[in-house]
Formats: sequence, C-alpha cells, structure tokens
Amino acid sequence: MEKFSKKYVEFILKNSNRVLLILVILSILLGLYSLFGLKINADITGLAPKDDPRFKDLVKYTNEKVTSNTLLVAILNVENKNFDAIASDLKRLFESTPYIHQAEAFDNPETLVKYGMLSISEGSISESLNYYQSLAKIEPRTLVDFRFWRNIGNALYDLNSYLEELVKKSGIKKYYLTSPNNDLLVMNFSISKPMSDVKFVTECVENLKNEVKKIEKKYGVEIKFSGGVMGTYEANKQASKDFTITSIISIIGIVIVLILGFGNLLELILLFVGLLMSMAISLGVIALLLRELNIVTTFVNAMLLGLGIDYAMYIVTRIQERFSVEGVSEKSIVDAFIENFRPSFISMLTTAIAFAIMVLSPSNAIKQMGISVSVGIAIYFFTFNTFVPIAHYKLLNKFKRRERETYIRVVDLIRRSRIIYIFTIFATILFALVGIYSVMNFSYTASSLISKNSESTITSELISKKFGAVGASDVVIAEPDVQKLTMTLSKLKEKNIINADFSILSFIQDPEKIAKEKSNIYVQVLQLTNIPILEVIFKKYGLYESFVSTVDVIKNISTTQDLFNLMEKDIPSLFYKDINGNRYLLAYVTPSINIWEGNNIKKFFNSVGNYKVYGYTALFYNIIEELINSTIWVFVLVFIVELIILYIDFKNFKRSIAIIVLTVLNTLSAFGISYLVGIKTTFITFIVLPIFLGIGVDSLVEIDHSIKFGRESIIKTEKAIIMSILTTVVSFASFLIAGGQLLREFGFVTSAGLLGALFISIFWYLNIVDPHFGFKRKVDKK
Repeated sequence: MEKFSKKYVEFILKNSNRVLLILVILSILLGLYSLFGLKINADITGLAPKDDPRFKDLVKYTNEKVTSNTLLVAILNVENKNFDAIASDLKRLFESTPYIHQAEAFDNPETLVKYGMLSISEGSISESLNYYQSLAKIEPRTLVDFRFWRNIGNALYDLNSYLEELVKKSGIKKYYLTSPNNDLLVMNFSISKPMSDVKFVTECVENLKNEVKKIEKKYGVEIKFSGGVMGTYEANKQASKDFTITSIISIIGIVIVLILGFGNLLELILLFVGLLMSMAISLGVIALLLRELNIVTTFVNAMLLGLGIDYAMYIVTRIQERFSVEGVSEKSIVDAFIENFRPSFISMLTTAIAFAIMVLSPSNAIKQMGISVSVGIAIYFFTFNTFVPIAHYKLLNKFKRRERETYIRVVDLIRRSRIIYIFTIFATILFALVGIYSVMNFSYTASSLISKNSESTITSELISKKFGAVGASDVVIAEPDVQKLTMTLSKLKEKNIINADFSILSFIQDPEKIAKEKSNIYVQVLQLTNIPILEVIFKKYGLYESFVSTVDVIKNISTTQDLFNLMEKDIPSLFYKDINGNRYLLAYVTPSINIWEGNNIKKFFNSVGNYKVYGYTALFYNIIEELINSTIWVFVLVFIVELIILYIDFKNFKRSIAIIVLTVLNTLSAFGISYLVGIKTTFITFIVLPIFLGIGVDSLVEIDHSIKFGRESIIKTEKAIIMSILTTVVSFASFLIAGGQLLREFGFVTSAGLLGALFISIFWYLNIVDPHFGFKRKVDKK
C-alpha cells in the first residue's frame, strides 16, 4: 500500500493543475445538480421494501382508502354562524379544485335506510309491520276506539324518532360535525391522488390554504388543517428545513472547531474549500443514484460532513507534523501522505463497507442509507486526500515551520492518569449495561418528525379535546367472508382487544340469509312501501327514495355475491381487493387500548396474531419490524466483515476483536446515556448500531498505526482524533436544533457515542497499546 500511496501522491502533485481543475468542474456541476435534483420524501410508505408482496399490499391499501388519504379541516370561531352555509361553500370550493376527490360524509342516512331495510325480518320495523297487520285484522277500526290508534302510534313512534335523528345527518349536515358548545366545525376531505405523491400533496395543501382565505374573510372564521395529508405535508417541509439547517449549522460548527484547533487562517480556508467540494460532489452523486432522500436519510449531508472531515483532519495534522520535523517542503507532503494513507484508508474502508453492506437489507430505508453514506464517505476520502496535498504543494511558500502545541501535550499527559483510565472503563461498562436494557425494551412509538407546535398537531389535539375520535378507525381487520369476519370480531371482543367495529355487519347481520330469504323479504318491504302512514313518514324526512330503492336491491340479488357487488358501489370503504385480486370484507375496529401510548402498538399486533390487518398503523408497525430485523442482520454482517478487514490489516486476531468489542461497548453506552436522559431506543436510533460499528473503529485504528511511528506521531494522532471527533460531534449535534423530535433524539445518541469514542480511544485503548503505559509491545525503531 505504501508503494501505491507514493505513486498516487507524486502523480497528483506532478499533474496538480489538471487534477485541481477536474475537482472544481465536478464540484460545480454535481453541486448544482444536487441543488435542483435532490428531493426529500418524508412519507413513511417510502421506507417499505418495494419488492415484498406483503408491503406492496399494505401500501396499495394505504394509497386507496379514504382513512389514509384525508385532509381534516377544522373551522374555528363559528359560534352563532350558519353551519350549513359555511360547510356548503367549503365543500363546493374544495371539490372544484383538482386536488380534492370529494367531501367525506361522517354518516350516510340514505345508505343506512337502503340496506338497513334488508334486515327487516330481524328488527323492530318488522315487528311494527306485523303488529300493524294484526291490528288491522283484529282491532275494531272505529273513530271512537282510541286503542287502535294508540297502539299504531306506539308502534311507529320508534321509527319516527329514528328517522328524525337520521335526517339531522342528511344533506350537507352529514359532511360536518359540530362541537358540543358549537364553537368548532370539522369536515373531512379525500384527496384525488395518494399521499405518497409528495409533490402533489405539497401543491394541494399550499393551494387550498390560499383558497380557504375566501371563506375565512366571508364568514369571519379561522380554518386549520390536520389529518394524514397535512401531516405528510408538514413532515416533508420540516425534513427539508431540517436538512438545510443542520447542513448550515454543521459547516459553521466545523469552521469554529477548525479555528480553535489550527488557528491558521490559510489552513482553515483550505479545509473549508475542500469541505465544500466534497459536499457538492457527494450530494451530486447521491442525487444521481437516489433522486430523493427518505425520513431516515434526511440527515445524510450533516452526517457526511461530520464523518468526511475526519480524513481532512488526519492528512492535515500529518503534513503539519512533517513540516515541524522535516521542514516545509514537497518531500514533507509526500512523506506525510504515505504515513497517513494506510490508516485513513482502512478507516474509510471499514466505514464504507459497514454502510455498503446495508444495501443488502430488504428495508428500503437502510438500503438508501447504505448507498448514500458509503458512496459519500469514499468521495470525501479521495477528495480530501487529493485536494489537501495539492493545496499545500501550490501554497508551499505560504507555510512556516510551527512549534508543537502545548495543549495537546497537556492532553497526552492527562490521558496517562490511571484514575481517568479506570473511570473510563467503569463508566463505559455501566452505561453499556443500561444501553442493553434500553435496546431490549425497544420502543415502537417513535417521536414525531414534525414539531409539537405544528398546525396539524395543534389542530389534532383541539379536535380530540372537543370530539374524541373523528372519522373511521385506521386499524382495519380483513376477512374473505361474513362467517370469518363475524367469528374474528367476536373473538377480538371476547378477549377485550377491541371495543367497537364498523363493517358490513353494521348494516346486515346475516347477508347469506338475505339471499336465501329474498322472496319473503321482498314481500315484506313491498308491503311496507304501500303503507300510507310509513310513506308519509319517510317522505317527511326526504328518505322515501332510499326506502323504496331497497326493493330494487332485492330484485337484483340472487346470491350473497350479488348483494356485495351492489353494496360495494354504495359503500366501497367496506371492501378491498388485494394485489392478487382477492376481495376482502373490512371491519374498522377501535382497539381497547391507546395504540400510540407506550408500547401498546406491539401489544395490540401481538394480540391480533395472524389476522390480516390493514391501515397506516399496520403499515407503520410492519415497517418498524422490518427495520429492526434488517438492522440486526446488517449489524451481524458488518461485525464479521469489519473483523476480517482488521485482521487483514493487523495480522492479529486479539487486537482486531478488542477494537470491535470496544466499539460495540461504546455504542451500547451511547444508548445507555440516552436512556438515562429520557430517550428510548426507537427505529431511528436503533440504526446507530451498525453505523457506529463502522465509524467507531476509525480512531482506534489511527491510534494503533501511530504507535509504530513514535511519540510525536502519537501526539499528532491524538490531536487529529480530538479534532475529527469534535467536528463530527458538531455535525451530529446540529440535529439537536431540528424541528422534529425524531432528529433531535438521533443527534443526541450519536453525539454521546462519538464523545464516548473519544474517551475510549484516548483514555482507554491508547493506554493499553502505548508501550510507555501498561503492558509492553514491540515498537518499530524507525
């Protein structure tokens, strides 16, 4: 490797002008492409494995069904206002745009009457009819015999009351709900395209926001958005904003650390230029490969800034060391490059391979992370190791021989303290034990990607406070036939897993009986339609057409399948065809526990067992399960590959396994520290396991290689490690100011792990391998 590094550095210095020009051109072209071509997609469906039939089916359902593609609209300050007029205008306005499919009714009295009449032989209406007929035959129908009319009145009173309640939810009234004190009105709209179309969702929300200003001005009300559509819009906006902010903060923080570390303006400018070039080229290549980033990889640029600057730290400190020892010359640059190349390359290789292995994961989120970071790390490494030597060579006469820094020698003196050495070991093991507990108690309920002060969050809390649950449940049980659906719902209720449901059984208890007793039901319904007093009642409430249409339904059914075909046209939300064309009957169920509290989501899905469950909640749970399994699988694979690479490098199994074990302990201790401050292990922090296995070995490898170059090399390596880890900490710590709690938690865990790596590498590992501390080892006299 020394021969290759010598030839490479001599080649780039000899052809410095051409190489520099190529780097500048690539930076400009790829940087511009990333600026306009790289998109952020915070839709969770983008995390699902694209080729897995199970996830294809779940995503298909989520894209098709109203419950997952709705915009919930809250209208405030509606006291003493005309509810019908406001709702009518808003419905007309929204449905005239290309973004809204239709306003969704909270209740549908017409459908309830139409299909509810099919159960006539089972209910009180049938009893009323029989009683009416018996009265007509037996009771004396004279004007003075009030018993007859009293009994008829009693028999029909319930029907009249029922229809009176229904009619309150007919017409425009069925499209809105009002709070008990009439200060809040809520409407529900389905959009015309799936929420996975991020560009469409963005246009939809922004244009509708402008449109509602007309309603607000006309009626003096305030309109807020919530629901799945608004949540997706805000998540994408927040992710894009956080991507930009964390990148800017990372750059500023890195510059501050470089100023404090080097105190040399020229060195700072060179590092900053190299950083911009590396960032532009890497993001451009990532944009070419991926086109968009998901919610797991939105922080990839800040991550690359923190990880990539390490390679600049290592080569710069090596060049400075050679300038101090050998003088400012081209030979010093060449010697520094040769000394630095092997440990830096091994560090880059272990990190890149750790991320590259993620590409084998079925999880789309982990796969995208693997591609972006492995490619980005390699680009940062080769850019810095090409640009930095050339820049120093071109500006050779601008550099001076520098005295060694006193503060780093103080650090080297402090790190020899046995008290700190023992404390580091004790604290790492203690925190690691807490970390194991945190990982074993994995939390399926992750924090939000959007801010707690977002419009959708505030509006959702307001609606929940006023109404409780609004709209259909997002947890949906699917069965192929009525018998299985009835049995499944019965079992779930018996076990107290669910406490409510809405399905075809809400209209018809026994659809097969309808088909079998078609003639009998037809006669009974026909008799009902010919009873004058019933005709008057149904016409009074504008439901006579729905009442009579039951006759048409009965005419057109011969089998249960015919009935389902008719019902599917009127109530499509109760039916679903999977990716294989199989039709399922759906039941929207309400779990008996709050599914988003604690680890209730896992408890619920463990309870429902092998039942087929659809909805956003089911998709989210399955994605988290896939991420966990993929992360564990990737972690094991990375562990094995890293061990092989380290063994090839060191030719010493014990040393290789020691580095891996220390890295794992450090990662677990980061989870432990985070748990103690209230951050649980979730899907976004769990990904840190294989990531830290890749990046955590860097400082340990650098230290081990510095031993053979003597005391001054160790001191310079200490400085390089401190500088590189601090710059990386600054990058990850930038997530702490992100709007989404999810990114803030990730930033804390990674920052804790990096600071742990600093302590372990300098105060623990270096004291073990240093021949002047602890056990002895042979040192290359050169």
